[in-house]
Amino acid sequence: MLASELIGHAAGVLTTFSASPQLYYSYRSGDVASFDLKFLLMLAAGLFLWAVYGIVIGSLPVIVFNLIGGSLWLPIIWMKVKEDYGRGRRPRSG
Repeated sequence: MLASELIGHAAGVLTTFSASPQLYYSYRSGDVASFDLKFLLMLAAGLFLWAVYGIVIGSLPVIVFNLIGGSLWLPIIWMKVKEDYGRGRRPRSG
């Protein structure tokens, strides 16, 4: 493995799993009040677009790490949507 590939894999692991402590806390506690839905949607869209870019350039690490990263945020997005829009509530303005 080339040094550049090793650096790319290390960067992918670190950035993909950097949010793990926050995600773990949110999964366990169900507390997603501090997340902004727009932030979550933009983050997930960006990660999935990076995966598409990885497909276009043929880079397996870019594809895999960004698909994993985007997928990790999907349950949080779902929890936030349920919190903001569940039971007929409207999102708080802010």
